[in-house]
Amino acid sequence: MNDSKMLPAKNPRSPKQTRGHERVTAILDACAHLLVSQGVASLTMHGLAREAGTSIGSLYHFFSDKQSVLDALGQRHIDAIDRITANLLAIDPATWVESSSQQVIERMIMPIMEYLETHPDLLQMISPAFAPGQLQAPEARERIQATYARMLALRLPGATAAQRETYVTAMLGLPIGLFQVALENSQLKSILLLQEVPRAMKAYLEAIERHHAAR
Repeated sequence: MNDSKMLPAKNPRSPKQTRGHERVTAILDACAHLLVSQGVASLTMHGLAREAGTSIGSLYHFFSDKQSVLDALGQRHIDAIDRITANLLAIDPATWVESSSQQVIERMIMPIMEYLETHPDLLQMISPAFAPGQLQAPEARERIQATYARMLALRLPGATAAQRETYVTAMLGLPIGLFQVALENSQLKSILLLQEVPRAMKAYLEAIERHHAAR
């Protein structure tokens, strides 16, 4: 007899755990919606409970206060960005070398821009003006930097380490102004994030590649 067939399923999630996970997800979804529709100043625990369709007691079972909900929402965004950057770091070197500048930007920038476009609450949370405090994600930023640095090392082998560091810093900083404009102009958000940020990044990448090709 094969003993492995008698082993229980590995770490099965109980119905109670599943319900708890679904409730937390509903609460975080409600928080994201209220941040965009009403602003953080109007966010209350009772309002969150109503929006999430749960009792105030259930809300307090999972979160001690409004800040703890915001912290969990921020962590959910950080985890999502981490998954995006992990996929980028897994792309093989030949793909980065052989792709056009347009293709590089589409692979590297669009997944993050699409996430920001569909999660406008994150735009608020990364703004320096966010009242509870700008979302800090140094490890996520480092991983994004690592993807840019890896791509540039492959495409610009003749550039010095100092030059590549400058280029990486510029590529991180270029979209920030448009992020703020998108936050302040919701009607232009999709155009700015999905068209203008990639356009600016592509132009910059092409410019530094021309600079090194001419040397």
